[in-house]
Amino acid sequence: MAGLAIRRATAADAQGLHALMQALAAHEGLTPYLAATPDGLMDALAAQPPRAAFLLAEIDGRAVGFVSWTRVYGIWRGEDYLNLDDLFVVEAARGAGVGEALMRAFAAEAEGLGARWEVRTDNRGARRFYDRLGAEQEEKVVVRWSRDAMRTAL
Repeated sequence: MAGLAIRRATAADAQGLHALMQALAAHEGLTPYLAATPDGLMDALAAQPPRAAFLLAEIDGRAVGFVSWTRVYGIWRGEDYLNLDDLFVVEAARGAGVGEALMRAFAAEAEGLGARWEVRTDNRGARRFYDRLGAEQEEKVVVRWSRDAMRTAL
């Protein structure tokens, strides 16, 4: 796509990334649950080493999508891998190859490590997209334990 650029996000991109996250939360119907803030993103991206990594997709200088991840150690692999947190493209830029460009740039970041991520089982479009990229899919249940629930369990 003409005018498309993919680059590593920096702390200076925190506000724009947050706006994309708000659009993702609205798209998923999860706006009340978005806890990330521009200041928190700025801190995470400015930390050395950064606590999270983001690739930002821009068309003619306008942010239209992102992919985010962290590096983790997995006991089942016995080595580090990249845990993809979110992939999002604004509606106006969908179908133009932005998501694929983000995933190919992410693959370059993960080279030699591999990656894993979660996708909702009812998100058929995303699952077809990941199939086209050659990603393997397995069924799992995501379990979350909130701070409050943990405190209650103590």
